[in-house]
Order: sequence, then C-alpha cells, then structure tokens
Amino acid sequence: MKRDDFLKQDDVRGFIDWLAAALPDRPFHLKMARSRFVPGGLDVQATGLEAVLGHYVWSTRWTDAQGKAVVSGNWHETRASLGLLRGWLKTAIAHGDEDQALAACLAVLEWGGVRGAIVFLKRLHAQGRLVAYFRRLAPLMALDSDASLDALDTDSVERFDAGLTKIHALLDDSGSPIYDTRVGAAVAMLYAQYRSQAGKKLAKKHWLAFPSGAARGKQIRNPKGIDSGFAGAPQFFGKAVSCQDWAQWQVKLGWILRAVLEQRDWFKADGADMAARCHAFEACLFMLGYDLRCFAEAEATAEAAMAKERVAKDGVPQRGWVPTGCSFKNVLPLYAQFRRGQEKDDLATFAQWYAMTQNKSLQTARAYCFPYTKSEFDLFGSSDERLSTIVHGGKEGLYAAVGSTEAYAEDAERERICLVDALLVGRTADMSPAASTTWLLKKGYAGTKNAANTLMTVGRQVGRHFGLLDGKYRPTAFYHEYFGDCMRES
Repeated sequence: MKRDDFLKQDDVRGFIDWLAAALPDRPFHLKMARSRFVPGGLDVQATGLEAVLGHYVWSTRWTDAQGKAVVSGNWHETRASLGLLRGWLKTAIAHGDEDQALAACLAVLEWGGVRGAIVFLKRLHAQGRLVAYFRRLAPLMALDSDASLDALDTDSVERFDAGLTKIHALLDDSGSPIYDTRVGAAVAMLYAQYRSQAGKKLAKKHWLAFPSGAARGKQIRNPKGIDSGFAGAPQFFGKAVSCQDWAQWQVKLGWILRAVLEQRDWFKADGADMAARCHAFEACLFMLGYDLRCFAEAEATAEAAMAKERVAKDGVPQRGWVPTGCSFKNVLPLYAQFRRGQEKDDLATFAQWYAMTQNKSLQTARAYCFPYTKSEFDLFGSSDERLSTIVHGGKEGLYAAVGSTEAYAEDAERERICLVDALLVGRTADMSPAASTTWLLKKGYAGTKNAANTLMTVGRQVGRHFGLLDGKYRPTAFYHEYFGDCMRES
C-alpha cells in the first residue's frame, strides 16, 4: 500500500480530522516519576497539544566524534542535540564510512537510553554492510517517497526496535517520527478515544492498530489498561508485531502526522519546516505516552487493572520484570551444541530441535528460547566466537552478550529482562525468600508470587553464569562494578 491509498481510507481520514479538531483544547496531566531521564520528576497540567512541548524533558547525554559530551534536557536543547547527531550520522552514511557510521549509531542509542540494538549494529559493521543497510532502507522510510509499505519486508528490514527507530528517523529528511513504546502508546490511546467518541458514525473497518510495548515501571502504555472497552494495542517483541510491521507503522504514523499538520499551523515557531514540525508533534506524543493516565478523563481509572499481572499471547508479562520461564543454565550449552550441527540458525529451528532431542513440547522449547531473542541477548545469527564467549560466561561472556564493556545503565525501554532479574536477585540478597517476594510485589517488579519466583529463578541462573552472583546467589565484586546503584532504593 502506498501513501495516498492509505490516507484515503475512511477510518484514517476520520482519525486525522479528529486529531486536528480535538488536540488544540484537550487537557493533559503530565505526571512522571523521578528518574535519570526526568531528574526532578514532573507533575503539571497542560491544555492543548502545543502546550505539551513546553514541558518536554529528556535529560541525557552522548559523546561526539571528538570525545565531547553533548548534554540536553528540554526540547530546545534536544532539538539542537539531535541536529548534531543527524549531521554526524548522515555524513558518515554519505561518505560510506563504516567506522563513523557505527560510532554515530551508538551515539544515537546513548542519547536514547537504549542498548538493545548494539549487537545487531556491530554485527552489520563486522560484516562490512552497515552503511549499505541504512542506504537501502532510507528511501523506503521516507514519508514523501512513492515507495510502498510492502517494500518494508523481511528482505529489507532485519531488525527494528526502540533504538533503530531513532536511527531511521534521524536519517530521514521528511519528518519520519521516532516510534518507540511511548509514542505508540499515545497514538494508540488517541485512536481508541476517537473510535469511542465516533460511535455508530464510524466505519466498521479498522485500518489502524497502533502497536506499543510495556513500560519499565507501573506506567500504563496500553489503552486497554485504561478502559476495558478499548482495544488493546498489539505489543512489540511479540508475534503480533514483527520487525517489518514496526517499520511500516513508523511510516504510517509519519503520514498521519504530516496530514494533520497540513490542516493546522502547530509548531511553526522559528520558521520550522514540515520535518521539524513532525518531530515536535512526535515529541509531544512521547510525553503523553509515558503513562496514559495523563489523559485527564482517564487519570482516575485503571488502578484495578494494574493489580493483576497481564500476560500477552506470546507468554511475556506486560509489566514488571518477569521473563518467560526458561532454564538458562541448561539450555545455553545445548544451543551451542545445536549450532555445531545445523545450517539454519533461528528460533523456530532451534525450538524444533530442542523439543525433539530433549523430549519437550514445542511450546516449552519456544519459551526456553526467551533469553536468545532480539529483546534479550540476540544470540541467533551470532558468530561462533561471540557464542563461544557467551557460553563460557563470566565478565567477558556478559560483555559479548550485551555488545558493550560499559557499566549497566537503566534503559528507557523494557528490554534485557533477564539481566534486570539478576540485578534484582542481588538487591534482595539480604532478605528472606518471603521478604524478597513481598518486596518484588510491592515495588511492582512482579504481579504474583509465581511471577516473582520465575523472576528470581531466571535471575539467579543468568547472574551466576555471568559472574554477577556467587554460588550462594549473592552479589560479587563484578556485580557492584557492573550495576553500581541502578534500581537501588533510597
């Protein structure tokens, strides 16, 4: 499907018109907990979409090619920071410089507070095709091109996540938005409200099912968590949303944002062009998507929905830090064994092999693959050297697994759950089993006792394998070196 065909659908057209009419006067209550990205927290009222931009906050930094730290916090600073990042990235790609392209990409991830794509980017770099990959995708992601969404398929899109959406957005000159869990949550909520308010007048056909993902904490990023009458947003890293789907949604959202801005004169300060206005629009969605209770009429609801652990069809709980139950210490060496005798290395093939050789159900085998998936340690397709280092474990094994020797930093997205579980095991090392379970439930890291047990089991296995925990599951010197004060309660 091409842009004009997408935009002419009644449901899409109706949503665009509704956004243009509803957002200027919509009240929002922006309420964010204190974190490294929002140092002082936030609790303000805003009326209208444009007013939200004045409260934008994302306190972060990245290191440029000269080793200088670039710091930003509000929207004005962020816009300047992203301009520098965009220039570095586009210049490296234009010159075909693999090393500088990788450095710029890693800087984008540093700015965004996400690390999941590091292994993938370094793999492309090692293969000498990082530049070619982004050059091939760039015209397919452009909002003003004649490309069809169908071109964003399994042949062109190898991975998509909260880090890669930022890279693709910065490479684009037409305003392609960063589509992360927060932006996805906000637009999914707006669409749910549009469908609800339109009622019987609305076309029966749904063209829009904006995906989102779970938050790191107790925030709600799925419209169904606000109102049971709303359709649930498809979840990232599950069967419902492939990498290719995610890329296509970035383009579709960009088309919608441009269409709305063609009706409204929002974000025209300082002579901003359409691309800059699209990114300002995206920044507002980013703020609204932190917690969907910011939508004033929904603020007082949804606490009951938070009390119960919600599990998607793929088995991944949608809150807290509970992984899919898996036997990390037993399955990892078997995966290495599988790799030595197979030409095809992917989740489906390994799950079938494991089920057959270990006399397990295919469902169990797939669950045991959880630590190897793209949102965790991204093992499928690794080099033999990387896999061997990971299997050996210890400090070097962990560095190979995460693609970096830097100390752990709390990410902006809910990823590397297995690693966070090891962190939480260390944080509860001085507690009794009952007390640790109570603490995990109270803090929202798990929703049920069984979930807390699963969290602890996986955390212990992962922590011991990488030398973060000792034989009694207590923090080692490497644990303190790697995690520092992350997630430590005051």
